[in-house]
Amino acid sequence: MTTLRLVVLARAVPRLAALLVLMTGLSWTFYHTAITIDLNVSPFAPSHTVPMPEMIAMITGILAATVLRPRLWEWERLGGPRVRLVAVTLAAVAMAAPLLPALIGLYSMPGDRTPTWLVSNTLTIGATVLLLSALIGPLLAGGVTLGCYLGLVLLDNLVVGARPFLPLATYPATHGKWLPPLILIPLALAVHAVTRGTSAWAHNLGRNEN
Repeated sequence: MTTLRLVVLARAVPRLAALLVLMTGLSWTFYHTAITIDLNVSPFAPSHTVPMPEMIAMITGILAATVLRPRLWEWERLGGPRVRLVAVTLAAVAMAAPLLPALIGLYSMPGDRTPTWLVSNTLTIGATVLLLSALIGPLLAGGVTLGCYLGLVLLDNLVVGARPFLPLATYPATHGKWLPPLILIPLALAVHAVTRGTSAWAHNLGRNEN
């Protein structure tokens, strides 16, 4: 039990609670704010609206992956099933954490409050961050995820008819897209189980960045 306690404390789990309070407060405060992307390239291309709760949820997922990253990986990688279980559990927590600010912000919004689209988007983004975090480190994972998200936003605005093929539901949607999270979540958990939270390459890269 002492070993698991040290692992949990080394992963800075208590900081996650403070992070969630902060990000949930921001989502509650800026629920009415949205960013509209419309480059006017084609009169038939739809504008893309990014609700602030979705953006805050994505940032929360990136920060959660950073906060819960392995800090004693040289020791953790020698651990047995219990250490793997901790890595998988914390990865699941990091993926689920952004749902709190997302849903709090959504239910503060006026009008339609159907949560399925935002839940599926949040889980897809969170799983992507955690999967990449174990492979390339949380900083690079956050940057790649932000870049991919921006690319999807621009693709939706620039390419007529692209929306049904995107992995994220576009606001205002009446339903979520569940295939991406159903694939990415088990994959991310499996990678964290195998790597105990980070790959050797990502760990070395993180040390070089520091």
